[in-house]
Amino acid sequence: MANLKSQLSEFAKVEGINAAAVVGRDGFVIEGTSNDGKLDVETVGAVISTGLGSSEVMGRELSVGALTQSMVEFDNGVLVMGTLGKDSLLCLVCQTGANLGNVRLQMKKRAPELASAL
Repeated sequence: MANLKSQLSEFAKVEGINAAAVVGRDGFVIEGTSNDGKLDVETVGAVISTGLGSSEVMGRELSVGALTQSMVEFDNGVLVMGTLGKDSLLCLVCQTGANLGNVRLQMKKRAPELASAL
């Protein structure tokens, strides 16, 4: 898991990303990191698995295929989430002004390596 922790720390160095967490489908955090240490990654895990599960149901019901990535914007930040294989999820907590194109690209590029570290 040390390799996983270092990979997530690299995510947190990307401009605009405040935290990164790998979460199991059960909502438990496998590994996580935040820039300032103030974000409770355990809370992130609990809410992300439920939210992404709802998005997957939407995709099935609308017959648009399997979920690969999801983004939710709020007043004070953006969550970018994606699947890491069938049992894990990746969540990035971003600042409002983050370059979301770059965040999504970084997630897509790094996800295979993260999945193999699990």
